Amino acid sequence: MKNFHGAVILKNEKNFDAIKASEILKEKIKGKIEIFDTENAPDNSLFFILGGDGTVLRYAKKIAQKTPFVVGINFGHLGFLSPYEFSEIDRIVKDILTDENFTIVKRKFSKARSRFGEIEFLNEFIVQRDIHSHMIDANIKIDNSEVGSILCDGILISTPTGSTAYNLSAGGSLIDPQANVLSIVPMMAHTLFKTPIVVSSKRKIEIEVNPRDSEKYFTISDGDVLGDQNKTESFEIESSENSVNFLCTKERNFFKIVNQKLGWGIRNGSGKRYD
Repeated sequence: MKNFHGAVILKNEKNFDAIKASEILKEKIKGKIEIFDTENAPDNSLFFILGGDGTVLRYAKKIAQKTPFVVGINFGHLGFLSPYEFSEIDRIVKDILTDENFTIVKRKFSKARSRFGEIEFLNEFIVQRDIHSHMIDANIKIDNSEVGSILCDGILISTPTGSTAYNLSAGGSLIDPQANVLSIVPMMAHTLFKTPIVVSSKRKIEIEVNPRDSEKYFTISDGDVLGDQNKTESFEIESSENSVNFLCTKERNFFKIVNQKLGWGIRNGSGKRYD
């Protein structure tokens, strides 16, 4: 068995089914691996997270410094970060703790800096106009080379992990989670230049935001509003050295999950796959 130093079971505290399932899971792994709470868990522990993608995302950020190995079990909706159903729990436990039938996908954080400080994000970082404000003027540079100025509702910077989240809804590309890239997506751009750009994560992205008439705009990281501003500000975005390891059993890789969750292959609304 891979040298996991212990196990932790985390769940969505507002979801009754997840809470009940966490107790069942505890009984199933008791005696197979030592169980800890989050605070006392040693590095390189196995973290079972029961909830939707939002639950997995919140916990993953909190435990990142422990070099965790995460198994997401879905009690939400799409479930890209929580690809397993609890009905599969016996096979999942066997695959991981007995048969070592899994691969490890390292999902890296990225970071955004401004004069207000630095934050890390696993999914996306967004600058977006306030609902009552006009569009913002966003000037984009990559490695200090000017790409262009875009009049838009906002700019979304996505990691590969976040490519299936807000990025997908905003018109960005699906990205292999093992690709070392960042995606830049103009949101509702009032210009011919509105195509998403995918760049190497080794590059530095700079966004200078110029609001009209000192109107408010927001910065958002992984769904959390960081605050509002109304003055010109520059944000520097680049890859972080921090990461979280996600376990994926070998028959449940990213592309199979995309096929299952997004219904690729469905034709004419019939609910049948095209073969």
